[in-house]
Amino acid sequence: MPDTTPIRSILVPVDGSRLAEQAIPTAIAIAQRTGATLRLALVHRELHPLLFVEPGEIYTRTRLALEKADQDYLSELVQTLRPQLGKALTFALLQGPVAPTLTKYAKDIGADLVVMTTHGRGGVRRAWLGSVADELVRTLELPLIILRPEEKGTSPQPIDLAKIGVSLDGSPLAEAVLDPVLALARFWDSEVLLVQVVRPILLTSDPQLLFPTGYADQETRIRQSTAQNYIEEVADRLRAGGVKAGGVALLGDAVTDTLLDFFQSERVGLVAISTHGRGGARRLVLGSVADKLVRAAEMPVLVLRPHTAARRLRTSRPTTLEHSSSK
Repeated sequence: MPDTTPIRSILVPVDGSRLAEQAIPTAIAIAQRTGATLRLALVHRELHPLLFVEPGEIYTRTRLALEKADQDYLSELVQTLRPQLGKALTFALLQGPVAPTLTKYAKDIGADLVVMTTHGRGGVRRAWLGSVADELVRTLELPLIILRPEEKGTSPQPIDLAKIGVSLDGSPLAEAVLDPVLALARFWDSEVLLVQVVRPILLTSDPQLLFPTGYADQETRIRQSTAQNYIEEVADRLRAGGVKAGGVALLGDAVTDTLLDFFQSERVGLVAISTHGRGGARRLVLGSVADKLVRAAEMPVLVLRPHTAARRLRTSRPTTLEHSSSK
């Protein structure tokens, strides 16, 4: 395998909530293993002038007080985490629409990885991803690890990357997620488990029927055998690069359920998937399997937009002015 993109800069978006902070232990664990700098970023939400009859002195004082509260929160959080990372910890208070501002900031600082929870201020009872996490998955041009936070104030479990599960579909686009997976696996000495789910081929014996009447067993076995050969070929490439790897082609009507059942039985600590594979990367929403995995998985999920991964620069990173000195 070719050299992977090094993890030198990790971005963790926070919003002042304990739920959002639950991403920090995972980010710290990765930063300590890789030697990366960890950057906390909070997007300050401007007070809308229309909330005031006359946006004058009261509006100005309120706006400055809220901005100071965000600044104080970040400073206190950094001081709490400083003993673990020293000067490898920085923070930034940003202004603007949350998701676009975070996307631009990640690009400006040359972040290699973003780690965040699926929900922050809004809680975790919603049936879909928090709007910020959802937009970042669709717009970020780098790997994103999404964690499901504990709702009742319990401490998050330390990330365990002894096993990393990877969902593939036989396409080069899906394989793009192997780059960040290998970057992590080499620091944890992880075992990488590759999985491709093959749907049984349905057979309709009566052309007038609109529903299948059985399965084409022989054709399905051929397709599964082809997928298994592909998985073994990819695993061979990973092993040639010094990474422990194996894999299997599974039969299953419901791809997401089949993946989750397998990954849970193998007790993988991280699931990785490209947001688009065979279907291409032109859709504005997540690929259906990636979407369902992010929403249903209990373990962290690493998501990557494959077409952007190919464009990422591996050379110099732009410099930025940030708060990095110990206070």
